[in-house]
Order: sequence, then structure tokens, then C-alpha cells
Amino acid sequence: GDITGFAAATYLRGINFVQIPTTLLAQVDSSVGGKTGVNHPLGKNMIGAFYQPRCVLADSEVLDTLPDREVKAGLAEVLKYGLIHDAKFFDWLATNSEGIAACESALISRTIKTCCEIKAELVAKDEKESGVRALLNLGHTFGHAIETASGYGNLLHGETVAMGMTMAADLSRRLGWIDLGVAQRIRAVLEENYGMPVLPPADISVEQYLDLMMS
Repeated sequence: GDITGFAAATYLRGINFVQIPTTLLAQVDSSVGGKTGVNHPLGKNMIGAFYQPRCVLADSEVLDTLPDREVKAGLAEVLKYGLIHDAKFFDWLATNSEGIAACESALISRTIKTCCEIKAELVAKDEKESGVRALLNLGHTFGHAIETASGYGNLLHGETVAMGMTMAADLSRRLGWIDLGVAQRIRAVLEENYGMPVLPPADISVEQYLDLMMS
């Protein structure tokens, strides 16, 4: 989706294209909003454009073909929307985690719809990410560094976002922006309700984090 969007944005200075996302992560996040990014050895999503598709066609039935690991990776982005925009949605995701993780039709359809509505609202306010759209990057500053340092393809994007959100929550706690209970609940929902990895690889140095995050 990202490669096609970038190609469409650059060929003849822009041609029409349609997004047909077939993973949960793409359906709730990367296919919506017009942000295309291609990875580079120096960093995640370093090459890209802001370019909107003519439409996005998301069919939740294709999610039944995904392995559990891919579904969980998409659910990391889903939980992000609750944390940045809608605490009641986050509570609903925690309460219904078993059915959502199993991609039960009614639950997963509501999940996808809500995520797309939240993203559309934020993108409409700030398409080129000069302000409020940056909220959509929760967990991604740490996560992109982890993904790059680990080598693309070894960890899924959503897995590194789950790690990054846990790290962001811990940093926020240490800076006094949220209390310990909030940080612990975020980690618990990610780790216990949804079975996501929350601890980054131990072999990434502080220097690597700083270098990759600053790029």
C-alpha cells in the first residue's frame, strides 16, 4: 500500500489509486490518511509523500486468513486510537479483547469503523502533520527505532508500536505526566489482554535509540 501510494504520488506528478488493505494494521491505519512511506536503511518511512487514495476498500472477511501474530500487530494500532483520542473506546477494547482478537464480525467491524473515524477526524484537521496529527505517532518514535535497529522484517511494525507505547507510557510516568496506575494499565491491556510484546530487544543501546530517533 505504501509503495503503491508513493509510486502513484510521483508518477506523472500524481495519478489516481485505490487502497485495498488486507491486514488489520492496514485497514485501521496505513491505508487511511494519505501518508505513504518506504523504508530506508537509515530509518523507517524515510522516503514518501502525502497523497490521498481515491477510496479505501476494507473487507473484514479477509482478516480470517491472517495468522494471529498479524492480527495482534494490527491491534496495537487499534489500541493507540483509544489512548490518543477516546478513553471509552480503550475501555471497550479491553473489555471485549477476546472477541476482538478472534476477529468476531460485529466486534471487528465496529473496531475498524471507529479507528477510521478517529484517524479521518485528525487528518482532516492536519493533513500534512504540522500539529495534531502527530498524536497518531504515539509509540512510533521508540517503535521505529526498534524496528530499524532490529532489521526490517524481524519484528512486525505493530509489535514495535506496542513496545514503543509501553516505553512512552513509562517515560510519561517518569516525567510526571501520567500516574503509575495509568502506565501499568496500558501495559497490562497490551500484554495480558492482547498478548503483545511490550519489552524491546535488550541489545539496542541508548546511543542507537538516540541516533535513530533523531533521524
